[in-house]
Amino acid sequence: MKMWDWFLSLFDKSTNTLQLNAQVGALTAEVYFKYLAIQSCINLIANTVARGEFMTYIRGEEVKKDNYYLLNVEPNQNKSASKFWRDVICHLICDNECLVVQQSNKFYVADSFQVREYAFMENVYTDIVIGDLKLNRSYTESEVFHFELHNDEIRPVLEGLYVSYAKLIAASQDNYKKSRAKRGTLELESNYPQTDKAIRDLTDLLDVRFKRFFEAEGNAVIPLARGMKYNELTTKTATGSSSTESRDIRALVDDVFDFTGIAFQVPPPLIKGNVADTDKAMSNFLTFCVNPLAELITDEINRKLYGKAAFLEKTYVRLDVSRVKAVDIKEIANALDILERIGAFCVDDSLKVLGMEPLNTEWSRARFMTKNYEPIETRIKGGEKVETA
Repeated sequence: MKMWDWFLSLFDKSTNTLQLNAQVGALTAEVYFKYLAIQSCINLIANTVARGEFMTYIRGEEVKKDNYYLLNVEPNQNKSASKFWRDVICHLICDNECLVVQQSNKFYVADSFQVREYAFMENVYTDIVIGDLKLNRSYTESEVFHFELHNDEIRPVLEGLYVSYAKLIAASQDNYKKSRAKRGTLELESNYPQTDKAIRDLTDLLDVRFKRFFEAEGNAVIPLARGMKYNELTTKTATGSSSTESRDIRALVDDVFDFTGIAFQVPPPLIKGNVADTDKAMSNFLTFCVNPLAELITDEINRKLYGKAAFLEKTYVRLDVSRVKAVDIKEIANALDILERIGAFCVDDSLKVLGMEPLNTEWSRARFMTKNYEPIETRIKGGEKVETA
């Protein structure tokens, strides 16, 4: 549900009124934590996908031509590729789908649209709005990129979860405030005067002077008349249950982030910025969240932009997210050496992994293999295997 749709749902349709006093607690507890958790997931996924590189191939050979520039640098005259793909991911997660229209060899993300679905004919997209512009014509399925996540079932579950946790967080906040509040009793003599002036003085003492006394940040003294005695009730100390309640509030907020991360296949430690086991969490994030998104995006581009004939001739696009994670050259130096020794990598391949420009020379594209490796046939003589130490 978008923020505007949520706001409109608060109105009483029978009276066209909005009860603001009934929504204060829900706004602070539900919307802010929910919005922060979802936006954290969106930003993490979008930033990761935007850091990927669309590799374009023609007949199996990697090339950098018009489509490469279009997908990696400038999809349209108003947005860079990183901004464009962030918008795509944001629409995908928030709306469960995203429509991209191609116009004059440029790509544009639709802010809203309508679709007429057919079983044996192409779907038709109408009422397409891009920014403040509503397109006059309709588009068929083959003329657009329509990305879908298909996670409708998880959305109502999350909405119900947010509502429940909003109530728990609000209740915990109230309990924490109450536990930290000062409380006491004021003893009065039984013969305290009941005149109007005495009642006004007592009201002023309770409503004004005691209020300033309790709210004072530094040392404070309150004068009491003869026959009055203030007794402060024991309050929970900072090391007692009030401290525990504070941690409980944080635990409830953590639960909101944890369940939101689980829904979008994002490891909770990455959302909350924890540094422990970051490598493992990042590996799971790329495997279960980013790679499926990359496949979803490239499948749609390949079938619409390239087509079957070109794809079968190895002319296609591939979103490479293998170099998203920052690496220390010292950590991968040994791995690169082994990959080059077995002929899996050439020098240019290693340079790409390091984020450097390939040399594109004959010798840098050549593959080598150490003499320690040899075909298994050479290890067999006379039909018998040669014993090795």
